[in-house]
Amino acid sequence: MLPAPNLAKLPAADPVKVSGFPKAEPELSIGACFGAFLRRVVPSHTAYGVARGVCDDVIAALREVMPHPEGATDYVIAGAIGKRTALAPIRMADLLYILPPKFIAAGNGRAGDALKTVANLLAPKFAGVTVRGAGVIVPRGSLWVKVLPSAPHRGAFLIPGAATLTRASGWSISNPVAEAATLRLSDSLYGGRPRLLLTALKAWREASKVPISSFALELLVQDYYASGPRAFELDKALTEFWVWSRLRTPCKLTPPGAQSAVEIDTAWHGKAKAAYWRVTLAEHHLKTGKLIDAAVEWRQLLGLTFPVPGETPLKALPLFKK
Repeated sequence: MLPAPNLAKLPAADPVKVSGFPKAEPELSIGACFGAFLRRVVPSHTAYGVARGVCDDVIAALREVMPHPEGATDYVIAGAIGKRTALAPIRMADLLYILPPKFIAAGNGRAGDALKTVANLLAPKFAGVTVRGAGVIVPRGSLWVKVLPSAPHRGAFLIPGAATLTRASGWSISNPVAEAATLRLSDSLYGGRPRLLLTALKAWREASKVPISSFALELLVQDYYASGPRAFELDKALTEFWVWSRLRTPCKLTPPGAQSAVEIDTAWHGKAKAAYWRVTLAEHHLKTGKLIDAAVEWRQLLGLTFPVPGETPLKALPLFKK
């Protein structure tokens, strides 16, 4: 059995602990509702540990057939697990596995061939392995592992992406380590608020079926906090973000450590505008003393995990969906 890779120079995950939750309040308030909501949708440290753990046997299977020199880095846990920006229950873990050079050469350097190679190597060991989009999906019980074959490239990684007129091989450049470090820095500068705003926006994206990627929201949130003083309370920050982001986009934002920009269009503006008017109604309810009505409006935006005062409380949420 090969030893675990040396990750001293290339950390596999963002070690930051999520902080900045609204304090527990003895009285009912919209702030208390948001505090309970965040405690429901932010995965626990145990959930993150379990999500990382399901990657272990996939990594071991890949090492058997694509070994690296002893002590060399051969994988990075990326995506929402690596950056600790997932929603509970966790559904997917992104695993960048670094291909030895001979495997990339065997596929003539094409990303599509790299995906097929990894899928063919994993299929005999795991049931239900499929190529989906730019990754190889490996079902592991209640959670899936998405394997992204990769190669080092100028301090970052080449990962499968859509082929274009100027990039026929289908590779794109990603730097999950830089992304995690930048998000951690933003969090440290603004008291943990960027990560919590991103969490709420991802819940809104999922509950309201908003046509924008989680990564685009992440880039917009960091740009939003870097552009000037922002509201501290999460409900105020959300309202402000929906106004600001519609003025900011369409735009192109370059991810940390990457060379090409992510284009963010306006297809989601209708959802953001509707969200703004719904929270405006929620504010009106609060001013007239109708806390329950205000909480219901927020639930319509953020999903059923947003609490409404007086309801039977959820005693515990499962770590993963069955």
